[in-house]
Order: sequence, then C-alpha cells, then structure tokens
Amino acid sequence: MAGVGTSKGVSRVVKVQETTADGKPTSTSLTEYTEFKKAIANSPALISGYQKLLKAANYYRGPVNGKYTPAFQKALDAAEEARLSISAIRPLTRDEFINEQISFGAGDGSAKARTQTYIMNDSDIEALATKIAQSKTGYGLSAKELSQIKKELQLAQKRNPVVQTYDAAGNVVQTGGINEQQFITSKIEQTGAAEKTRAEMANELMLRELGGLQ
Repeated sequence: MAGVGTSKGVSRVVKVQETTADGKPTSTSLTEYTEFKKAIANSPALISGYQKLLKAANYYRGPVNGKYTPAFQKALDAAEEARLSISAIRPLTRDEFINEQISFGAGDGSAKARTQTYIMNDSDIEALATKIAQSKTGYGLSAKELSQIKKELQLAQKRNPVVQTYDAAGNVVQTGGINEQQFITSKIEQTGAAEKTRAEMANELMLRELGGLQ
C-alpha cells in the first residue's frame, strides 16, 4: 500500500491479467496474491499496517498486533475477493481499493459494532463489595445485603452491554457498560451498615459540639 506507507518491503508486483472473462481470478493472479501475502507475513510492521487499514475499511476487527493470524488472513482474502469482483470493469490496485473503501466506509461488514455483555461472577462481586464496605463503613455486609447487590449489579450489566466500534484510524472505541466499583459503592451507601456509620458519625459530632468529646 504505497499510498499509505505500509507496503514498503513487499515484493514488486508484476502486472498480470487478474480475472477471466467471467470474473474468476486467473492462476497467475492467485500465485501473485500468495506471494503478496508471504511478503506481508515476513514483516510484523507490514502486518500491523495492513491490520490497521483493513480495520478502518471494515474488513478486520481483531487487534493491531503485528501477528499474522487466521482472522487477519481472512480479512485480506475478503478485501482481495471484493477488489477482483470489480476489476474486469473497474481495475484498481490493492492500494487504491483499500483506501477507497476507507473513504467510502465500505467493507464486508465484519467490523461493525460488536456488543458484549460482561457479567461479573458472584465471588468477585462479594470480594469487591466486602472491600468497599469495610473501607466506607468499617462494617461487613449481611448475606441478604450481598445477595441484593449481586442481583442488582448483574441485572445492570445485562442492561448495559459494552459496545465496541472502530474509528477511521482503526482504533477501538468502547461505549456502554458500567463502572462496577461505583455501582457497588452507591448500593452500599444505602445499606444498614452505612446507615449505622452515618448515625455514629452524627452522634460523635453532636458529642463534640456539646463538649463530651475532646
């Protein structure tokens, strides 16, 4: 992809007849494409460059990590297939095709928004809730209070899944989800332990004002 600075080091491509009259790739073009992929696979920098571009073009949704993975090759193949499908009518180099897809926001749709529902397990909720309760109130939580917090947190997580999309540069943009620590803290502030702490603090303040505490 000379136009975007990622194809440096890829072996020179010889001009070949890429498709037959019915739009099928020729044996020569298939061989050339295989050599093209081999050249990319030998360079982590090239892999990263193509991962980022294919992600921006909506063909790839994996990490930009410089690793030649099945998901990355699948994205390469999907883009190549789409390019060849119109090459008999409108020839485009790989550089031109991918950059055009980025500008159009096109692609095969594989990198559309991905929604994930994260549910915190019971033991992790109990550990976090106990830690927050001790820190905020100095008391533990009753079994009933823990059960209620778990129920409400997991329900909130189901209602607020994490949504991942990608910007024009191929960077992950994550929205949705909840802040578990903040959620649990707000619930603990409504428990009996928190009420007891507030009452003790109010009583201590009153005693200080009356001179009962030095």
